[in-house]
Amino acid sequence: MSFNRNIFKNILGAFAALTFCLSGFVAQSCTDEIDKSSRYTFTGETVVDYLENRSDSFSNFLYILDRATIGRNGQGNIKHLLSTYGAYTCFAPMNAAVEQYVKEQYEKWVADCEALANGTMDSVDFHDTGIHSPELTDLTDEKCSEIAKNHVIEKGYLTVDLSEGAFPEPNLNDRYITLYWVVTDSVAGTVRIKLNDSSFIVNSDNEVENGVIQVIDRVLSPSNALLPDLLKTYQDKGFSLFTGALFKTGIESRIRKVKIDDPNIEYGALKNREWQADGAKPALIPETHYVKYTILAIPDIVFNQYGIFEEKDLIDFANKWYGDTYHEGTPNYNDFTSPDNPLYRLLAYHVVDRQLQYSGGFVMDNIKVGGYDSETAGGANKGFDRYEYYETLLGNGKPIKVTKPYSESAIPELTNQIVANYAQDKGARFFNPEMRQHMNVRVIPVAEFKEMMGFEEDFKQEALNGMIHPIDKILVYNNDEMKGNILNERMRWNFMAFFPELMNNGIRQTQGYGTKWEYYRIPDGYCERIKFNSSQSNMYYLYPHWGNGSSWADYQGDEIITAANYDFEYRIPHVPAGTYELRLGTCLCDTRGVAQAYVDGKVAGIPVDLRTESGSVLVAQRFAFVKDSEIIKAEGEEAVEEDDKARRARGFMKGPASWFVSDGSLRDGLNSARIILGTFQLTEGDHWIRFKSVMENPAAEFMHNYFEIVPRGIITDPAKPEDKY
Repeated sequence: MSFNRNIFKNILGAFAALTFCLSGFVAQSCTDEIDKSSRYTFTGETVVDYLENRSDSFSNFLYILDRATIGRNGQGNIKHLLSTYGAYTCFAPMNAAVEQYVKEQYEKWVADCEALANGTMDSVDFHDTGIHSPELTDLTDEKCSEIAKNHVIEKGYLTVDLSEGAFPEPNLNDRYITLYWVVTDSVAGTVRIKLNDSSFIVNSDNEVENGVIQVIDRVLSPSNALLPDLLKTYQDKGFSLFTGALFKTGIESRIRKVKIDDPNIEYGALKNREWQADGAKPALIPETHYVKYTILAIPDIVFNQYGIFEEKDLIDFANKWYGDTYHEGTPNYNDFTSPDNPLYRLLAYHVVDRQLQYSGGFVMDNIKVGGYDSETAGGANKGFDRYEYYETLLGNGKPIKVTKPYSESAIPELTNQIVANYAQDKGARFFNPEMRQHMNVRVIPVAEFKEMMGFEEDFKQEALNGMIHPIDKILVYNNDEMKGNILNERMRWNFMAFFPELMNNGIRQTQGYGTKWEYYRIPDGYCERIKFNSSQSNMYYLYPHWGNGSSWADYQGDEIITAANYDFEYRIPHVPAGTYELRLGTCLCDTRGVAQAYVDGKVAGIPVDLRTESGSVLVAQRFAFVKDSEIIKAEGEEAVEEDDKARRARGFMKGPASWFVSDGSLRDGLNSARIILGTFQLTEGDHWIRFKSVMENPAAEFMHNYFEIVPRGIITDPAKPEDKY
């Protein structure tokens, strides 16, 4: 078997350098690396063989694995699974760790029962740990299964494969394992990996026939609380104002949903991909239908920096920004649970409609694209920022932009950080001077947050239905600032990012290439923002995959294909009211078809032809692709701009120069194209785009890759023309 061995660059050094700065150290040089002294040499054992051959250290965990079941009806055994062919990461707690866990969980259950009985605990705060005895043999089969699943990922990961934040794949309980590095020796520059802010890897990268064993010193036990309840556990430990406001406004009641069970969906079924040749891998209908959220939580010490020390101060602050001067709707000052209440509006803008991991969640920065890691394939190492847009619970889904700046900027400390509402001109431009304090909002990594707060206990970020991330400023949605600054740009959305369901169920932004499923079938009703007007609309998600400029080349590596006699529509993301040019980013191919586009039910231009120049005379006449280098060689650099203008006039554009595949940028891609659907006046609220096949060939595909929503002003402004990136 083989595992990804892309050496993890820069992160360890950057993390250690940050630690040195925080600790007052000045380092002459540093070569931080993961301590490899305890690595196990490959012997040919399976995961179970490895554990059984060291039963003096792992007998307790083996006992749990032996009783743990897996599968829809519990018909499988996890110990058997780990002894068979496959690729797994097993986080193996040693005997003392299992004993400590059982003892602690039992004592917590006893203490909570006593508190409930004597009236010092409310019943809504009582949590049954499921462990009612200090004896390992008294665990239920159900509890053994829960513990075992928390320690297994169905893909082999070496420590050198990892980015700080979270493992790309969830464990068998569909929960993500978070990680960060702790500097253990600032002189030697060695670090240790901490999982779920509770357990250290003490013996790393033990490779066996069917995976990797990471030996850990504490049992992994993610919180089973719902997101608002997890936040409430930290109310008196640094989040009193934010938590109080979340519950006062009733927003907490909006983020308690966990799962959808649609009787019309065949969850977990395999479906042939009708348009592919016999023998092609089938597509999997998603096995889960989770609903999740992300809270961007403001610590009390951040509120204090704005002069906010109690609830009244917070209400006054909210009234200032979301009261009479707010652009949308009449404020309701009396009912805090009204979506028009200023405090409600303030809190709602801090809740995102999906779960976002620190690494590989906020932006696409930890995905392997067919052997190329995203830093190389995506162009981050060439200085291009990574970014995504997400809707919040505020009003008509007011968006935030999340950026990971890779290029040097006017704010160097933000480089390689996760930043919400990163300002235009690299942070230099503001329309409202006061908004300077509410933009370039940094998501604080766990290790830094704990040091900042003096927080010594575990800080669990992941709830059953979402994630908590602390931030270093108060986010404010100001329409003038967002419309004239943050979102006054060519907004390029990965099409797959339109739909929270794809991220919440481990479909998008995971390392699926080359694993058991590379294709998912998206059934009718699965994504709230997709409608199928024809039962023959067969829609498939394709994991990030390899590409090059002479064949197919995708932005962020993944794509959605719809085939057969399709007729479908989807809601585009909410943006400020205005005039926008809408563009479909795609990859032309001989297997593609032709579709009529509709915007809000009205025909939009001539049919969209996704075939190649060799397959369509119309595409050959309109697209007429020629590489920039060839144009420059023949006519000089000035001719490139004229060529772009001529192509735009025909309704086509080349791909962006800021995203790279194996042999160049999408702009150099022979079939990488942006198709201009037209210019439209968009009001705030819902807008739907429909595509209906106009070919009789049921095998013809319609391919979505990315989508651009471009304010008309930046296209027509001669002082700042749109760039090719």
